[in-house]
Amino acid sequence: MSHTKRLDAQQPPVEQLPPSLQAVVLVGGQGTRLRPLTLTTPKPLVPLANRPVIEHIVRWLERYAITEIFLATQYQAAAFDRWLRRWQGTPVHAVAEPAPRGTAGAVAHLAERLHGTTIVVNGDNLQDLDLAALLAAHRAHAGVATIATDRVADPTGRGVVVSDHAGHVTEFQEKPAPGTARANTVNTGVYVLEPAALAMIPRDTFCNFEQQVFPQLIAAEAGLFAFQSAHTWIDTGTPDGYLRAQAAVLGSGASQPAGRPVAGRDTGNGLWQADAVNVDSAAQLSGGVALGFGTMIASHVRINASSIGRECHILPQALVERSAIWDGCMIEQGAAIYDSIIGFNCYIGAEARLDGAVVGDGCIIRSGAEVPAGTRLQPRSTYPG
Repeated sequence: MSHTKRLDAQQPPVEQLPPSLQAVVLVGGQGTRLRPLTLTTPKPLVPLANRPVIEHIVRWLERYAITEIFLATQYQAAAFDRWLRRWQGTPVHAVAEPAPRGTAGAVAHLAERLHGTTIVVNGDNLQDLDLAALLAAHRAHAGVATIATDRVADPTGRGVVVSDHAGHVTEFQEKPAPGTARANTVNTGVYVLEPAALAMIPRDTFCNFEQQVFPQLIAAEAGLFAFQSAHTWIDTGTPDGYLRAQAAVLGSGASQPAGRPVAGRDTGNGLWQADAVNVDSAAQLSGGVALGFGTMIASHVRINASSIGRECHILPQALVERSAIWDGCMIEQGAAIYDSIIGFNCYIGAEARLDGAVVGDGCIIRSGAEVPAGTRLQPRSTYPG
């Protein structure tokens, strides 16, 4: 993640953008790093500040006058169809792969519906990359593909992009071991592709941009370029990354993506509140807080830098810090939750304490229980068992 100054959500001048621009968001992964939460909800549909991650990504794309967006789905594909029935905005289509085909294979599956310049976005990342600047650089280079990159202190385990002074990509290292990276510029998961690049992706087979397509473009000297930009980009696919992304969106982190599409009405002082919310006058809310529809916050509750979903009940003297509580949860009196993610419809007993836990949907935490850091509870578990 690159730390940058606060950015405002400004629509780029229309003349900077092509008249018709399509985007593909890669959302077919199983989200294994975020399990057990993704056992029941696809990772791009998990709520982040009370909106699905995919909605944050689509709202970002909308700022740049993208005319059509495709979601390349595979895992729990029907869930995206249900989300789209509620979606209002730029035309978005969910297209399911019959089987996992990799990052490039997912785009190839859509090839007949893509016309002209196409933006490809990794559905794991929340970011505020200036797409107008990326497209301008892509046009100036007149290549077939451009990778958005950023400099990091430690590129270990990331996609390292090595380029020359003119921006030509000369090598792509996918997740190098410690001490073996040949640059500190890394792939941030946004690509611009021309039809010539799409034509080089084999059809109906497993294929990744990182291991197959980009090395092939380099070998063919087809014109693969890097666009370096210091911008906020956060991988939401791990519990730590998810909570950092939430902090960024709520404005309580070191940097934040532009727009801050938090669900609810901005009531000032870092509080976003949906309709039918009841907050007791003796409750203390600080540091960026989002409250979902119908939620009740009782007296002497303290909530800091956290989101509380729809129809939740937080009872007296409970404490929630730097955490996400999803819809339908009951937090009993005196419970304390730190740096944790609590899935849908969970029950946290009185005086229970959770610190750095990930709790799947429908779990019960008994009164007085202490759930240690690193605990991941499977859906519908009881702790202690």
